[in-house]
Amino acid sequence: MIVAQQTPVPRDVGVFEWLLDSASWSGTNGIVASLGDTVTLCAIVVVVAVVTMVPLASWLAHTGRGEVSVSWAVSLSRAVPTFAVAGLLVPFSLRNGWGFEPWPIFIALLLLALPPIFLNTYTAVQQVDPGAVDAARAMGYPERDVLFRVELALATSVILAGIRIAAVTVVATEPIRAFLGGDGLGRYVRDGLGQNNDGLLIAGAILVAGLAGLTAVSFRFAERFALPVGVRRLASTTTR
Repeated sequence: MIVAQQTPVPRDVGVFEWLLDSASWSGTNGIVASLGDTVTLCAIVVVVAVVTMVPLASWLAHTGRGEVSVSWAVSLSRAVPTFAVAGLLVPFSLRNGWGFEPWPIFIALLLLALPPIFLNTYTAVQQVDPGAVDAARAMGYPERDVLFRVELALATSVILAGIRIAAVTVVATEPIRAFLGGDGLGRYVRDGLGQNNDGLLIAGAILVAGLAGLTAVSFRFAERFALPVGVRRLASTTTR
């Protein structure tokens, strides 16, 4: 179902005048509702990408299998334009009665999020100090513990960086959803173009950029606290 267009906004309205107006934030077409819609979709995309790629990439890196074929397949998805993927999936979705969204844009954004998470996880686990891995095996650790308690623990920082890159990229790209009949913060950019309203267009761009920046900062803080205690202690020792 196509989302109703934003109520026309006077063309002479100022960017901050519109942003600071409480009426712009309230209601089913307000900023809060659109923000929640965008955050929900992006969060689901990132969670699915993490749950899919982190176990696969870490296992492949640990066993040394499928490096060329899997890396090639994941990297290939980078070359496919996200808007083109979503646009091609819309007719298929409509033909099956699924509507304009969320499946087309969900799949397109998921393909965008997979490469950085996979490649960072694979590289991080593969490049863990062999001495630490050999020491764990010498102590009798089973392979599962070697992977989870040694390799993934030491690779956490790089893995989280890949997730942060994916999350910011998804948030910054999600607005194209509005041009495919969807909702979210991109609707203000779409309607600003449709109404020839520069104020609304710029305000929409500010909202999208602000959310992307907030996402990056939030993940930066999360990276600090998500590191295992032992890894944090090791990092603080080496920086002294």
